[in-house]
Amino acid sequence: MAAPSSRFWLWRLPAAVGVAATLLFAAGFVLALRGAVGRPLGAAPPEARAAALPPPHVKGRLLLVLGDSLARGTGDESGRGFAGDVLDALRKRGDVEIANLGINGAESDEVRELSEKPNVRSLASSAAWILVSVGGNDLSHAVPRADASSRAPSPLENVARARDAYADNLRAILAGLREASPNAPIRLLGLYDPFEQATASTRLGRSVILNWNAVAQETALSFPNVVVVPTFDLFEGREDRLAIDHFHPNRAGYGLIAARFLQVLD
Repeated sequence: MAAPSSRFWLWRLPAAVGVAATLLFAAGFVLALRGAVGRPLGAAPPEARAAALPPPHVKGRLLLVLGDSLARGTGDESGRGFAGDVLDALRKRGDVEIANLGINGAESDEVRELSEKPNVRSLASSAAWILVSVGGNDLSHAVPRADASSRAPSPLENVARARDAYADNLRAILAGLREASPNAPIRLLGLYDPFEQATASTRLGRSVILNWNAVAQETALSFPNVVVVPTFDLFEGREDRLAIDHFHPNRAGYGLIAARFLQVLD
């Protein structure tokens, strides 16, 4: 999940909300999340678009972390992220190595492409645990900028395409990982709403995020030993758990996410 940009999570709202409320929601996020100047906050620097892979042979059990900026630990002033906390806890049980392939700004198609690389499949085949964070950027990038052309597709059309693509990519990611590693626990990070307190329009995001998490949950249920780790409640009304960008978790927030992962890794 990348930092907030001029686009953010939008989903099919309940029918009673209607198209007008949906457009209000989109417009509210566009106005609230636009960066003041320069590169949009959600865009990853070019050097962050490639993941450095570890050596093909690792000692001890392997913790494989795959996905976006949350997988990478962006926003944590200590640089550890949830992966660092999980690694420390697992090392208390024995020798554990980590391969963190999180990429800032990665959408699900990019995570899918990465997961299909032979060396990543090889890592997955030897992994004792696999943690995945993906999806936030798909929704964030689905909502057009406020200055987009009037000929651009509507937010609903963009979001419908984003959902179909995300569902396909997530299913392919999980299928590939499970094929490479039939038994390792796969844990998928759920989404939270960092802007829950912002404005009346962005508060519609509560329904949006819960719907999005339901899509992830439904997809995960299709595979053995794949569990969605909830985070929505951890950040609801808790801006003190967010980084200075008011989007990514801070040290405390990542610590809580790690604790959730550890509850379901055994």
